Amino acid sequence: MFLTGRLLAIRRFGDTHRRLTALAVVALMVAGVAIPTALVGHANDEQARREAAVEAAAAAALEKKFVDYYIGALGRLQPLGAQIVADATAWAGSASPLLTADDVLALQATATAVSESLARTAPAGAKSAELEELWNSQWSMIEGGRERFDYVAGRAAAVAKAHLDAAPIADAATRQSLVDAIAALSAANEAHDSLAQPFASVTSAVAAVDASQAAAVAAAAAAAAAAAAEAAANAAKKNKKKGGGGVTQKPGEPACTSDVLTCVNQIRAFYGLGGLSSTLNGSAQQCADRLSTGEFAHTSPLPGGVRGENIARGYGSQTAVFIAWMGSPGHRANILRAGFTTMGLGYASGNNWCQQFG
Repeated sequence: MFLTGRLLAIRRFGDTHRRLTALAVVALMVAGVAIPTALVGHANDEQARREAAVEAAAAAALEKKFVDYYIGALGRLQPLGAQIVADATAWAGSASPLLTADDVLALQATATAVSESLARTAPAGAKSAELEELWNSQWSMIEGGRERFDYVAGRAAAVAKAHLDAAPIADAATRQSLVDAIAALSAANEAHDSLAQPFASVTSAVAAVDASQAAAVAAAAAAAAAAAAEAAANAAKKNKKKGGGGVTQKPGEPACTSDVLTCVNQIRAFYGLGGLSSTLNGSAQQCADRLSTGEFAHTSPLPGGVRGENIARGYGSQTAVFIAWMGSPGHRANILRAGFTTMGLGYASGNNWCQQFG
């Protein structure tokens, strides 16, 4: 509208020179507006290109940082995974009694899976997203291996403790060595250190405790047998001094070398009698506790379910007291009574014994 108005005004000029001059002025005005606008547009395009270039450079630098980070992270996974593979392989091939067949198979599978995962490598020029996916995969496999070791190591420690509990008379130093070995295995597992050597130490310590317990049991059995033989000899001498009345062992009768219930059932089987079940221990223990207070007499009246009773004092083992009872006619008769089906045994301080039958 502004330009149209100016052109119409110029047409009213009668003088040609004045019209040309006015047209020149309008042209300059138009040029004054159009040229700066074109320059501004060109400047805006250049700024956009510069900003795009800066953004592209920043993105490339960030991508390089991510690539470098994941390459380094993948490298750090290698020794962690290699340790799991080495430990799992060592455990699986150890033939340790602390491991079940399922444990061995699980450890072998863990070693194979982690090893195969670590063998995967990223292609040359891999992007950060590819490297991140590979890292996640390998880390997940390593974490799975650690969880498997947590479970198997916990089971192995529990089995080792069970061996310890089952060896109460093993050598004290040997027992302490196993306690220390179990603690070292647990500490190494919590710290994610190598478990091969701690596990081998626990396995060795368990074998030592078992051997020590077996030796102690054998020594105790030998001592009990010697004590029983001495008790039998003393009983024979006593009976001889009294002019008889005792009972000597019949030819072929089994010798007692174990606990009273086992010996009772062995001798009853020898004479074709049924075995006794151990269901009267509570009542027999009450009887033994009463004897330990100083009174030495049979329970009167006998409690319900009890139809016979043997008592004794001064014998230091179950083998010795059984041999003594078998050397006495009345006590022997109770042990070999055909109608009895149950038995109980009680022991209290002062070597007081009570055997009840039902």
